[in-house]
Amino acid sequence: MAVELDKKDLKVIRLDNGEILFSKVLVTDSSKTTGYLELHWPMRVLMKFDDEAKSTSLALLKWLPFTDTTFVPLAARCIMSVSELGKEYKDFYLNSVKESAEESTEQEMNRMSKILADYEPSGLMN
Repeated sequence: MAVELDKKDLKVIRLDNGEILFSKVLVTDSSKTTGYLELHWPMRVLMKFDDEAKSTSLALLKWLPFTDTTFVPLAARCIMSVSELGKEYKDFYLNSVKESAEESTEQEMNRMSKILADYEPSGLMN
C-alpha cells in the first residue's frame, strides 16, 4: 500500500531520549503485534531561542539523513508521548519534507551542516 504525503495522521512525538519528531504515523495490524509503529517522512525538530529577539525558531531535519527510504519503523517502547501535530505546523512540516526530497545529496549535507551549526547544542531547547 502506497502511503500518501498529506495532512492525515501527522503527529508530534517525544522520544525517551528527548528528541522531538514530526512524522506521519501509521498504526497497522502488524504494528499491534510487533510493537513497532510506521513512521513515514520522520523529521527531527530543532529549536533555538534568541535572547535578543525574544523569539524561538524551528528547523526540521531528516531523522535518518543517510537513507533514501521514507519509511522507518520505531519501537513503541521508545516513545514517551504522541499527539496530533498542530495545524499551524502541518504546512511547515509538509514543505520541509518536500524540500528535503528534492535535494541532491550534496545539497542535503550542506543544509544539514548549516542548520546544525546554527542550532548548536548550547542553544538547543529539546
